[in-house]
Amino acid sequence: MTNNNNHNQSKPKYSAEYKYKIVKEALTTRQSISDICKKYAISPGTFYKWQEQFLVSAKHGFEKKKDNGTRETHQLDKLETENTRLKNVIAEITAENIEFKKKFSD
Repeated sequence: MTNNNNHNQSKPKYSAEYKYKIVKEALTTRQSISDICKKYAISPGTFYKWQEQFLVSAKHGFEKKKDNGTRETHQLDKLETENTRLKNVIAEITAENIEFKKKFSD
């Protein structure tokens, strides 16, 4: 077992690689959780905590990077501003057109 057991602490500290290995084994094999927990001498509660951390981290891997998100947000803001400006120009031209038609239709 590859744990970093410190004699000053009551609970063993496990490396990220070790936790990853156990959770990945549970997800990629047909072994039951209880068998995996027995094999690695961990409690099911510990396993499920690690699995939750694993899944949350995996979800973050699918999210856009903050740098890209910031750049995209800035670009979206610029496009929305330009869209609003163009809508205002269209509204102004439409109002002038209506006024023009009223003047010359009489």
